[in-house]
This record gives sequence, C-alpha cells and structure tokens, in this order.
Amino acid sequence: MENVQDLKQTLSYIHSELNRIETMAGTLSTIEREHFNKLTNFDHRELVDIAVEEQNAARQLGTIKQMCLAMAQQVESIKNALERGEWGGRSKRDETH
Repeated sequence: MENVQDLKQTLSYIHSELNRIETMAGTLSTIEREHFNKLTNFDHRELVDIAVEEQNAARQLGTIKQMCLAMAQQVESIKNALERGEWGGRSKRDETH
C-alpha cells in the first residue's frame, strides 16, 4: 500500500511540474510572438531575420505547452485511476473482503 501512496505522490509532483512548464512555455511563447511583431515593424533585414527566429521559437514553445498539457492530463488520469483502485492489481474493495 505504501508503494501506491508513493506513486500517487510522485504523480502529483509530476503533474504539478508539468503544469509549471506549461505555464512557462506559454509565457515565453507570448513574449516571442510580441518580439516578432515588434521586430517586423523595423525596416532592417537582420531584425526581420531575428523576428523569424522568434516566431519559430514561439511555435516550438507553443508545442511544448501543448505536450505538457497532454502529459499532465494523462498523469492526472493515472493518479485518479489509482485512487479509485482501478490501476493494476486489486481494488480497494478486494482488500476489504
């Protein structure tokens, strides 16, 4: 039983950290998009090149954000299944009989 409790705590920690990464990636993605918009207003080739790099970084960060969200949802589903006794092995009801 202690192993299941440890697993639930680990899953909670992973879920929390994935949410933090998701938030950071979203914030950075927004900043990168703002940089792109500002840099493309200048009539300077090097700044436009930098703007394109910023736009690519924003896309990648957006992808990371979505990946973290999906992983956090999966971790939460596993944790909930553990709490309901539906994840591998006996359920809580089996333990009482």
